[in-house]
Amino acid sequence: MNVRLSIILVVVLFIFGGTAYFVSQTRSSGRIPDEPWMFRIDESALVSITVSSDGQTVEYARKPGGSTWYIQQEPEVPVFIDKWSGTPLLVSGPRVNRVLGQTIDNPASFGLDPPVTAVTVVQRGGQSFEFHLGIKTPDENNQYARLVGDPQLFTVPEIWGMVITRLALEPPYPRLFSMEEEDLIYIEVTQDGKTESYASRLRAGAREWLVLLEDGDTPVDLSKWADIPAKVSDTEVYNVLANQIEEPESLGLEPPQITVKIGGRDGGIFVVYLGNTTPSGNQIYGQVVGQPELYAVPLDWVNTITGLVTDPPYTVK
Repeated sequence: MNVRLSIILVVVLFIFGGTAYFVSQTRSSGRIPDEPWMFRIDESALVSITVSSDGQTVEYARKPGGSTWYIQQEPEVPVFIDKWSGTPLLVSGPRVNRVLGQTIDNPASFGLDPPVTAVTVVQRGGQSFEFHLGIKTPDENNQYARLVGDPQLFTVPEIWGMVITRLALEPPYPRLFSMEEEDLIYIEVTQDGKTESYASRLRAGAREWLVLLEDGDTPVDLSKWADIPAKVSDTEVYNVLANQIEEPESLGLEPPQITVKIGGRDGGIFVVYLGNTTPSGNQIYGQVVGQPELYAVPLDWVNTITGLVTDPPYTVK
């Protein structure tokens, strides 16, 4: 999971979790809390979340009786749980930190007409709420907001608004595995009986990538290496073809045509099998060892991986 996004989600959940605790305490003591809820929905009753921002709209939904959320496209794909976890809670009961006015005289001046971000949540039974997020307040710690149908002008924490807006701009597509570029320390690719291995080390405070050869390690050619670690760690896939692989042999996955081993600083290792090209011609069948799902892996990622064998980024001794 993106480390920065992880921290943000933890902070936001802490803020709203603390708010829930505060509410319970004020209720038990008979005091009225200072900040109102924009609206409240039981998290388990949510069935749809639609977020629009900067010309992009993404809808998320879950099936009746199910717990898995899907990005609504053709075909639909399940969200990547590491990035999605906690999201339904965040949108089920947004807490405002200030009510700036009982009416909004000029919504455009607050970035609310048109809004920077528009969100619609729907619960079982069809009841829905729509709220809009505007520009940041002058201190940049908060963001203007309004609930459609309610005349009041609110502010909400900017960090919360950023997480919500990301749902439109950076949908949590499924990934083969979760590893950030800065945590990547080992790459091994085997194709057609040939294996190339790469590892990184710290040298004089800087990270250096090496090719591991039988006659000694050698630095990679930086002009060719460039953005390879970033591309290898970007493992978004846009289609989960099946939750269980029935005939791996027919897909080129047993034995695999390509085997990829990815190592992280925490000692974790992911092994990815790549097989035949899908009927669409622009994806490859893929499987992460130890996981049941069958993925359609983008050719861009596959080409980066296979290039480490077919055109290794180092000078042959």
